[in-house]
Amino acid sequence: MAGRGDPVGLLAGTGRFPELVALAIKAHGIPLVCVQVAGEAGVLATIADYYQECSPGALGDAIATLRAHGVREAVVAGGFQRTNLLGKGDAMRDAVLAAGDRRDVPALERLATTLRGLGIVLVEQTRFVGRLLAPVGLLTARAPSPEEAADIAFGTTIARKMADLDVGQTAVVRGGVIVAVEAAEGTDATIRRGGAIAPGGVVVKVSRRLQDPRFDIPTIGPGTVVVMREAGAKVLAIDGRRTLVLERERVVAEADAAGIAVVAADTPPLGTPVDAGA
Repeated sequence: MAGRGDPVGLLAGTGRFPELVALAIKAHGIPLVCVQVAGEAGVLATIADYYQECSPGALGDAIATLRAHGVREAVVAGGFQRTNLLGKGDAMRDAVLAAGDRRDVPALERLATTLRGLGIVLVEQTRFVGRLLAPVGLLTARAPSPEEAADIAFGTTIARKMADLDVGQTAVVRGGVIVAVEAAEGTDATIRRGGAIAPGGVVVKVSRRLQDPRFDIPTIGPGTVVVMREAGAKVLAIDGRRTLVLERERVVAEADAAGIAVVAADTPPLGTPVDAGA
């Protein structure tokens, strides 16, 4: 466990989430060592006490940076492309991936084990930004229709199975038909693909039945609403207490303006299994 005044490390990927985590860490008066391993340099360089960019494959360099600055606790935040796992990397990366199963959770669990062996503990993504977790219930002015509610229930069953298989977290449903499921392309591309096949669909984005709070928590933001509007999607269903909502007021305002319903299911907190029937 890190001591008072010890720096916290941030392994940052793409998107706005790493910035929000960094700001929250600094707001607590904690020194921040940020290693950007995916995405472009941005405001993180101005927030962190120390900032360094590393290529996605240079895991050894990233870990060496954290250790050199006395980091004992670290957070993983942001998007990472699975295609970054293809090809050859450095020795540390290859050791983490040596088991051959390169799905997100097994790879991240091996990363956590590797870091722990080097004296660095991966902590929950919500340690500093728990306020971003979605509340349970209807978030927008418009509620789903009975037909859309039926698609939410069906899509949740399918998406949860996909998430538990570590394939993806998102399914797009229209009229009881699964028109798209997420894989390596990510949520936005899945929504666009579903909209191209059947506009007016329901987007369901869920957590795993037993979601590890340290990594890969489902996340939505204003960009999700923009993609849904462009794709013609009409409903976004998420897990309450288990989904990060970035810029919630803006998400709700833009969803209302587009006539999109956003609803968060009554699911248990992170770290608690979703009931077998959910």
